[in-house]
Amino acid sequence: MTTSGHLRGSPMRRLLYGTLAYLLAGALAAPPLSADERAAALQVDRRVYAGLSGMTAQSDIHVGGGAGGDVNTLSDGFLLRLGRTGRPARYDVELARTRYEEGTLLLGMVSLDYLIPWGDLFSGFVGLVGGYARVEWKGDDPFSGGADFNTDGETVSGGVIGLRGGGLIEVTDLVQVEIGYRYLHTGMDQRFTGGARSGRVDIRNVRMVHAGVNFRF
Repeated sequence: MTTSGHLRGSPMRRLLYGTLAYLLAGALAAPPLSADERAAALQVDRRVYAGLSGMTAQSDIHVGGGAGGDVNTLSDGFLLRLGRTGRPARYDVELARTRYEEGTLLLGMVSLDYLIPWGDLFSGFVGLVGGYARVEWKGDDPFSGGADFNTDGETVSGGVIGLRGGGLIEVTDLVQVEIGYRYLHTGMDQRFTGGARSGRVDIRNVRMVHAGVNFRF
């Protein structure tokens, strides 16, 4: 298997992982709290929120036959969300986009989270994710199979389902910092055919880590 993208990580990627480690350490060290000491995220009435995050996405892509070799590709992108939060749950819709070396990934997702108190400024979340994904291929031989598969601009799409989790930091009553991770199983595959060569491409999963800001209204 080959790997595309910059595995050593961009500054944004290092910030995401560092913040996630800090949140996990704080969660383990936080003592149990009474109801009136819980994070603001668990005390407010249900409110609409909008969020903007930077994210890093990574996918295992299995390439069979003569279409090329397997890749573990990754790239940075953005994540937008709009939802409703309250106690003890929240739900939202999200749109994510990133550009792998092999093609552009677009994700539309709906999520339902359970909120977990960690402290007066911290809370966590775990939830379910479902949605739809589409990849638009870049070039006529995106996996170096050695043939013209005429795939430039073609798309493959399918459903996604998975889990997510992370942490929330309360900045003000209106502003909240969020960092999280999700694993999505995908159902996208396509047959590449070019001259005497052919093979099937199977996008097996999408893993994402994100960090950003939510604004409550």
